[in-house]
Amino acid sequence: MFLRCPLVPTAPGIDPTRRMDAALRLSRRLHAHIGVSFMAPGPEHVLANTASLVPVDCATITAIEQGVREAADAGKAAMQAWCAQRKVAFMPSGERLDATFVTWDELSGEVEPLLTRVGRVNDMVIVDRPDPARPFTGRALDTALFSIGRPTLMVTEPVTYDPLYHVVIAWNGSLEATRLIGQSITLLREAERVTVLHARTERFEEAGATDLCGYLRRHGIVADAIALPVKEGISVGAAILAEAEARDASMLAMGAYTHSRVREFLLGGVTRYVIENARLPVLMAH
Repeated sequence: MFLRCPLVPTAPGIDPTRRMDAALRLSRRLHAHIGVSFMAPGPEHVLANTASLVPVDCATITAIEQGVREAADAGKAAMQAWCAQRKVAFMPSGERLDATFVTWDELSGEVEPLLTRVGRVNDMVIVDRPDPARPFTGRALDTALFSIGRPTLMVTEPVTYDPLYHVVIAWNGSLEATRLIGQSITLLREAERVTVLHARTERFEEAGATDLCGYLRRHGIVADAIALPVKEGISVGAAILAEAEARDASMLAMGAYTHSRVREFLLGGVTRYVIENARLPVLMAH
């Protein structure tokens, strides 16, 4: 599978710069183009949440539409400025399909159905770590993981380095991790270095890191297999992140929510810990 179409969803009040910078570094390696989808609620969605607080009349609807239009115009102007600063073509005509450029799309409606629709016709969705102060971020991550069926790259901090310098795979043999590997072979092939971390848990014998390394080798990817001991009192997620940082990883790849989200919310879990604490980009699939 070629990774030619990474998608960066954004919305009013959301700064996509950090994710765009990460997308650009990946796209220049993968000869990909970056699709940006600006998603804003229409008047009917705004009024559905404020109908009891705001009188509904033509003036109110016009004001909402004007606000959305101004936010979209400001977002587009900021994206054009970003492209100009980084010398990336914006909405080119007749551009080579293997060239790196940016397209801009404006959509009106609720985040979940919009992102599901456009995400399924792209190769990867690039999201922020969920921020309670910005509900869009959590909704985008949940939709990307559970509704789209494509890899999700979560960017938590500015990416000032090559994300494909050293990719560390957290392998547990799960269906989720298997899907991620299958969908990310092209990206892994571009990595300068790949390491497979296999945490020593009660299911250690069920999933062999050496087996995965053998599979990757047949795809031209040379990977090192590392058995990761997990000390008592240390969570698996904490052990994985600590080992990835100690090995100077530039990206962590892992299956997401091997256990149910409800269980992870109540009891904690690897995915939840990594999402809340990772400082490096995390590539995930459910």
